[in-house]
Amino acid sequence: MLVYAGAQSLDISGPLEVFALASRQAQEDAPGIEPLYRLHLLSVDTQPAVLASGLRLLPDTAYADMPKGTDTLLVCGGMGDSLDIVRSDRKLVQWLRAAAGQVRRVASVCSGALLLAEAGVLDDRQATTHWSDVHELRQRYPRVRVQADAIYTRDGGIWTSAGITAGMDLALAMVAADHGQALALKVAKRMVMASKRSGGQSQFSDQLQALDLRDQFAQLEAWIRENLRLRLDVEQLAQRLHMSPRQFTRRFSAVFSATPQKYVEQLRIEAAKPLLESSRKDIRRIATECGFGSAEAMRRAFARRLGVSPSDYRARFGAA
Repeated sequence: MLVYAGAQSLDISGPLEVFALASRQAQEDAPGIEPLYRLHLLSVDTQPAVLASGLRLLPDTAYADMPKGTDTLLVCGGMGDSLDIVRSDRKLVQWLRAAAGQVRRVASVCSGALLLAEAGVLDDRQATTHWSDVHELRQRYPRVRVQADAIYTRDGGIWTSAGITAGMDLALAMVAADHGQALALKVAKRMVMASKRSGGQSQFSDQLQALDLRDQFAQLEAWIRENLRLRLDVEQLAQRLHMSPRQFTRRFSAVFSATPQKYVEQLRIEAAKPLLESSRKDIRRIATECGFGSAEAMRRAFARRLGVSPSDYRARFGAA
């Protein structure tokens, strides 16, 4: 792992802990075997590297003395201007370009993808990075095929991951590729993490936002129920949550397992049913109160969802 002053500590410790625990788990499963992974920290020199959090890491060696036979070279991300300082080090960038051709695979964690891109390692490759750096990766390095929503990418021997903890997802995927899914699953269980995260980062990754999304959409659902008479199209609903219509539709569907249009229709039907059951209101008035454009629109919705017309529903379930 290549580290430097101002690096993000979890970019380093997270993936390395995955590899270290994979070795430990394998040795517990088969006592006496050699460690699956031997970990080394490389830096500009052998002086302690002060990370963004203030932690100090003592490198094993300078990057120019990377151990011969190194299998995997990882590059961490940095905070503030630390990455810009590293990218401006032409000697290090040239070494990284050459080193990438000497190892079986190269990987970046978080904004470390920008350093790989500076070295030309990502040219004509699929790659991702932290959501806040996607724009820069795309604009500054146009040859990179940016996958903005990915948790991690693999393009041949080049791996990249999204922000911070996604580096652990990447490392876990490497363990699975090297030694099988069974070992990766054991490591994931011991680290209390998903063996394979679903979805993409979409700013932070859909899974990481799940609780926050549920809160947002729970509030939105309550608002919809109170405002069924309004025009509730995707554009207006998306605007309430400050999302693009496309982003809103995808996330809404993930939370409710239905498109916004179908879900709103279902809420309108739910609102109409008790009125049909317990009131003598005209069907056209009920359709208007529940947000259907017309009695005919409500009839079509009932036919789709319930297989009966509103008048038939009232005849079956209405109060005598």
